[in-house]
Parts: sequence; structure tokens; C-alpha cells
Amino acid sequence: MLEKTSKIFIRIMLGIYMLLLSLGFLLGTFGKLDSPSYILEFLAAGALFLCLWVFRAKLKKLLGGVHLPGAFVTGLILSLFCLLLNLAWVFSFQIEPTVDFKTFYDTALAIARNERVDMLYLGLFPHILGYSTFLGLMMRLFGESAILAPVLNVVLTVISGLCIYILSLRWIGLRAATAAFFLWSLCPSKLMYNSMVMSEPLYTCLILLALLLMSLALDRDSRWWLRLLAALPLGLGFGALLLAVNATRPLALILFVAFFLWAFLLRGRKLKELRSYLVLAVFALAMFGSYSRCDYQWFRWEYLHIFQETSDIPAYNIYVGLNMDSLGSYSEEDMETLMNYRYQGSAVYAQEQMLKEVEKRLNSGEMDFPKLFSAKLAKLMGNDEGGAFYAQAELSPLAFKLSSAISNVFYYFVVLLSLCGAAALFRDPVFSTAYMAPLYSIGLILAHLIVEVSGRYKYSLIPMLIIVAAFALRSADRNNAAETEKA
Repeated sequence: MLEKTSKIFIRIMLGIYMLLLSLGFLLGTFGKLDSPSYILEFLAAGALFLCLWVFRAKLKKLLGGVHLPGAFVTGLILSLFCLLLNLAWVFSFQIEPTVDFKTFYDTALAIARNERVDMLYLGLFPHILGYSTFLGLMMRLFGESAILAPVLNVVLTVISGLCIYILSLRWIGLRAATAAFFLWSLCPSKLMYNSMVMSEPLYTCLILLALLLMSLALDRDSRWWLRLLAALPLGLGFGALLLAVNATRPLALILFVAFFLWAFLLRGRKLKELRSYLVLAVFALAMFGSYSRCDYQWFRWEYLHIFQETSDIPAYNIYVGLNMDSLGSYSEEDMETLMNYRYQGSAVYAQEQMLKEVEKRLNSGEMDFPKLFSAKLAKLMGNDEGGAFYAQAELSPLAFKLSSAISNVFYYFVVLLSLCGAAALFRDPVFSTAYMAPLYSIGLILAHLIVEVSGRYKYSLIPMLIIVAAFALRSADRNNAAETEKA
């Protein structure tokens, strides 16, 4: 009975996932008829996808005949490919940090040199300190070269790729894992973002590492007392990684909610196993203990640099997210409102006043939520040309158009493949931590229907789309179960 109920919840969750993805790219393509390039790019991706679908039998036979050298060697080859490809890009294409990226860079320089940081701005947005601390400490070790941040992004990209590979290997099989790592290595927008001083590669890597620890702790089929012993250190690591994610980008709440939804609704037959709850309880207690302890240490570090209490309520981001004029995107007028309050008092005071502004905006009678939410969904999920957009100053008009088109075609192809992967899971559910990928995706998309939205904020969704997409290749791995068990 519990297994059947769990399957129902799994299918509801996957249905929401597919609905949000479909609405996102449809609103971003056919919902923008004034920009026909999006439709053409979607049709190109659709044609590529259709070719794969038509020739899937031949492709499956071809893949089945390819002898992969084993999980370790394949992972090593893919890691070298990812490293060399991304390094070649960042050394050939470099961008001067501007706007938010310059804030990250200047704060990191101040930390590296033990100088005072911009307390006025960081008090309002303390997550800037998270990535800047990481980059500043790396500057102390390796120097202040302009190429350091891009090279670190490449290293984080390779680690993220390895996480995608290992997770796909554990959940699906070797061929699906190989395809997933390969897709991540090629992702055009990620290549372009790697040249920038930005936090997305760091917190995405941390999220994937956290999912890997969770899988290692809770997907095992070994003896329950061994799983119980492993749950403690892995739970401690999971909690520490969630705090690191939150210090870099406040997303830990999404992961916490996803974890508990999975634990109590999506575990299938394990929902009636008492021993699995014991393992889960040890993991959860270790997670909360580690998170709270690391949070206290981070608070001390934050206070030493900002010298003031910071607000836990992202009132400004909600205020911007409800702006009907900018349709939830950045607004210079809203930033001026925030800074005016900041000049009058502390960061906490400013956010408290912005919360009152949120109430005023909600009660203004000007809110058109269907229009706002559809515009924000299209902005977040409708295309993936953000990398080209932020690099526009360094690109010729032709290079910008080509970069945008290639990024969008790749993105639409991955979305279509991810929809197929979700449909495969819908038909034949599995019971593992794999559902953390679509759960996190749903949480992030819904969160950005409320808070400020930007195209680059879906960076951490790309690996999740790829992981779900890999389930479309699950049948190619069913004859290779032995390889998966070895992983």
C-alpha cells in the first residue's frame, strides 16, 4: 500500500516537473512571436531530437556494441576532456569583471589583502561574502591573477561533472553516466560563464557534492548496520555542504524541503522499513547538527567582516520579484528604494522596511499574477543565452548571435531529453535519492516566481536537467546491471 501511494506522489511530482519545464520553454519560444529566432532555435533542437528518436533503435544497437573501458577509466577520460575543453575556452576568452561580478572580485581582493570590505552593500546581500571568501582565500594561495577565477570555475566544473557522472552511474548505468558527463562538458552557456567571476559554479558544485553524499548514505543496499555507521559522517558532510551552499547562495531551504519530501513520500517500499528510518534519523540529526554548528562559525566570520547583523528575510528580492514594470527582473528604482533605507539605518532595518514595501505592492491593486508568473517563468526557463548576454561587450554582433543560438539549441535539446527522462521515470519509477534532482528543480523554479528572476539563476538547474535526461537512456543500461552494481 505504501509503495503504491509513494508511486502516486512520485508521478504527481514528475508531472509538476514536466509541466514547469514545458511551460517555461513554450512561453520563452512560442510565447515570444516578436522574436522568431527562439522558435527557429527550438525547431532546430526539435529536429535534432527527432533524428535521435527516429534512429533510436540503431543508436541503441550501436551503443550496445561499444565497449567502454570501465567506470574508472571512462570517468578519467571524460574528466580530462572536460578539463581541456573548458581550460581552452577560458584562456582564449577572458572578460573584465563588471557590475555584480566586479563586486565579487573587489570583495575577494579585500579579503585576500586583509582589507575592509564594502560593509554597506554586503550587509544587505551577505551571500556575496560566501563566494568572495572562497575566491579571496584562493588568491592568498595562488596570487591575484585575473585568470584565477576562470581557472577555479573550470576546476569546479570538472568536479560537478564527476558528481553528475557518479550519480548517474549509481542511479542508472555507465552509458547514461557517460552521456550525462559529456553533455555537461559541452554545455555552451556554462563554457561562457566560466570566464566570469561568479558564484554559480561554486554553489552548483556544492549542491552536487551534497547530493552525492546523500546518495552514498541512503541509496546503499548493504547491511543496515553498515549504512547506519556511514550515515553519521555522511550526514555531517551533507549538513556542512548545505551551509556552504547557503553562505554562497541562500538555497539551503529548497534542499531541506526536497530532502524531507523525498524521505516521507518518495521512498517506496522503504517507507515501511523501520531500519531505514533509523538510518534516515541518524543522517538527519547529523545533518542538522553539522549545519547549525557550521552556521554559528559562519556567523562569526560574517560578523568579523560586516560588523553588523544581517537579515534572514530576502524582502528586497521579493519586492523586485513582484515588480510589474520590470516583470520581476532587476529594477534600478527598487534598488534606490533599498539603498535609501540602508542609508537611514542598519541592513536589518532596511530589509524590514522593504518587507513593508512588499505589503504595499501586494495591496496596490496593480498585481497581475498570471502575467507576472508567466513572464518570470519565460525569463528563467525560456532560453539559455545568459552566458552570451553577459559576454556581449567582448563579442562581435555576429559572435553574440551565434553564441546565443548555439546555447539555446543545446538547452532546448536537453529540456526535451529531460522531459523524456521524466516520462520514463513516470512510467517505471525507481526508489532512490534520484528524485532530489527534479525536486530541487521544482523548488528553484517556484521560488523564482516569487523573488527576483534572471536567466543565469537557472545555472544550477542545468545539471539537474541532464541527470533527469539520463534516465531516457536507462534502457541502454539495463543489460549492463553488473557495471552499475560495481559502482
